[in-house]
Amino acid sequence: MIDPKRATRDRGDATNAVLKEMGAALGVDARGFSFAEAIIEPPYDPETLCLLLEHSNSLRPNVDAYATNIDGFGHKLQAAIDFDSEDADERVAECVFLERVAARERGELDERAPLEPTEAEVRSRRDELRLLARVERARLRSFFDSCTFDHSFVDLRRMTRQDLEVTGNATWECLRDARGRLARFVYVPSFTVRLLALDQDPVEVDERVRVSPVSLHTVRCRRRLRRFVQTDGDKRTYFKSLGDPRVISRKTGRVFESVEALKREDLTDGPATELLHFAIHSSRSPYGVPRWIGTLLSVLGSRAMEEVNHAYFDNKSVPPLALLVSGGKIAPTSAPRIERFVEEELKGRDNFHKLLIIEAEPFAKGDGARTRVDIKPLTGAQQQDALFQGYDSRNIDKVGSSFRVPALLRGDSKDFNRSVADAQLIFAEDQVFAPERDSFDHVMNRRILADLGIRFWSFRSQTPVTRDPERLTVSIEKLVRVGVLTPEEGRQLAEDVFNTELRKLPDEWVKKPITLTLAGIQNSTDGAASS
Repeated sequence: MIDPKRATRDRGDATNAVLKEMGAALGVDARGFSFAEAIIEPPYDPETLCLLLEHSNSLRPNVDAYATNIDGFGHKLQAAIDFDSEDADERVAECVFLERVAARERGELDERAPLEPTEAEVRSRRDELRLLARVERARLRSFFDSCTFDHSFVDLRRMTRQDLEVTGNATWECLRDARGRLARFVYVPSFTVRLLALDQDPVEVDERVRVSPVSLHTVRCRRRLRRFVQTDGDKRTYFKSLGDPRVISRKTGRVFESVEALKREDLTDGPATELLHFAIHSSRSPYGVPRWIGTLLSVLGSRAMEEVNHAYFDNKSVPPLALLVSGGKIAPTSAPRIERFVEEELKGRDNFHKLLIIEAEPFAKGDGARTRVDIKPLTGAQQQDALFQGYDSRNIDKVGSSFRVPALLRGDSKDFNRSVADAQLIFAEDQVFAPERDSFDHVMNRRILADLGIRFWSFRSQTPVTRDPERLTVSIEKLVRVGVLTPEEGRQLAEDVFNTELRKLPDEWVKKPITLTLAGIQNSTDGAASS
């Protein structure tokens, strides 16, 4: 009886053996990560996976489709409360109520104190929050404009997505300023990073949790944290997890009580910086596993097919013509003359009708033997087109299916009409790209913006304009004209369609149905005329 666990392990070992053999062929050598027992080896060699991207004809289009459609359109800041809306006072009052309830649960508010705010308190609180939201928005914009050194934040996201999809892992080094606030993100190649085992002892860390749409509260919790190590030749650098309050040596990975204690141990040492680890979840490893690893043999098979076809040009074994002589032999000087004629005197329009004369002589004269010379074409035995095209096409489809990316987004535009193309784009957006964007946005809001203390805004990745702007413009215009939407709501829909931010109009008429506005204008005109 077959043991499923053993069979699965054998298949995993076979996959690793194939990767190891491929890595050796591509010039990948061992990086020597076995210097500490606490280091966990990844399920598959990350550097070989990176090289496969460079040598595969099917991986790059899928990875680029992910990077472009998930991370390539930037982001926008979404307000927790629109303080210019009609229900702004109600939402502010709800925030004050929730904050007071949370304060009472923590014992910071007297039990007899009222929970519902007065109208004056709401107005005062709204004006205060509006000012704070403006300051926070300016701070966030400045942060994302300067949070990377040599490229934009969008470029950082695209590089991160490529690492994530190729190796299953991606990492950012998070740097803080002198006040301890997040200031910079540095891209760290994922194939150079290894994970250490979870620390045995839990660590008390501060986490910010949201108690209302515009307020955060810091709570202390105990978590088991992980350290990381990066290698560059013989040099090793240690990192700690984002939010880890401990002082950890960047040279040895040891934990110290303070920076002073670390310096007493080694003056050239310093505290480790923080690392944010992204991963495609794997049930058997803390590392991520690329989603295409099940089609590894298809990737390697397509590469082997390309090599076979390329080798044909230098190693073909069937000549185009054969010279057959029967009942005799050609003169000794004819063979080199024929070769020279074919190689040098058949090219060009001037030699289009040039003749080749071949002389042959019988083996014996006067015996009635006849000498015959024939030239036979051998093009039927030659390879006329690339071999294994059906196999390669099926492999490309397998890899694309593992990413769930339609053929149109992989660059294959054959045999598509408008309706099929629209259906493919809608499927990819709803089922593939949007969930990945939401996952990234959650990390940004829960880990980065919370660490920055951002209360009034949330991070939201922008989407490609896969809808027909002309048709949507007509629909929005009709809905606004009949009063179903107010002009302000129509402008909000236009922002979402065109991925741009429109200026807020302070006038009151934009918040009312256009039919009422036009009716009011008509009534005022009639009144003026009658007077």
